[in-house]
Amino acid sequence: MSDRPGLADLNVFLRRRPILVVFGCGLALSIAQSSLLAYLVLYAKETFAVSSVTAAQFLAIAQIGGTVSRVVWGVISDRSFGGRRRPGVVVTAALGAASYAGLAFGHLMPVELMVPLAFLAGAGAFGWVGLYFALVAEIGGPRHAGLLTGAATACSWSGTLIGPPIFGIVLEATGEYILPWLILTAIALVVAVTLPRLPPLVQRG
Repeated sequence: MSDRPGLADLNVFLRRRPILVVFGCGLALSIAQSSLLAYLVLYAKETFAVSSVTAAQFLAIAQIGGTVSRVVWGVISDRSFGGRRRPGVVVTAALGAASYAGLAFGHLMPVELMVPLAFLAGAGAFGWVGLYFALVAEIGGPRHAGLLTGAATACSWSGTLIGPPIFGIVLEATGEYILPWLILTAIALVVAVTLPRLPPLVQRG
């Protein structure tokens, strides 16, 4: 049928700067997410001289934090924010930024603090995903939800692909983890500051 949405319809959305910002935020948050996933174990081993098993446990704790965060923020978004998704994405981005800053100076703290820090880092790095794609689908509406979700997924996967190599390049260049984590802090902060400034993107009854 001629009225079915196609790729050409994506151009209409790409002409709107706020939607491009939303896509960029997905890319940015994916850079942080994939970097945490790729380097947390190695970071823990080298920073705290723990075993591979213990370092892997920190990653498991981060994954638990992300899982809990996704469920909790989904409930909060529906019940406390009237179905609005952006506040949860913003809070998780800010939480991620604070956690990455903590990891940047992890060499100054006892290893015991890695348990709550890993949990909070996971909540920040992984907790935004469900809300983000719900937001994108709502922006597209019933007709273009799939199209916009596909475009947002492409942006996010691009961040997943480039995040760990960038983190690794900076780590190799500096020889320490401080700057890579601080870069992730800055990336997450940009999202936390930029996303709330956008005009309303979803028409609600």
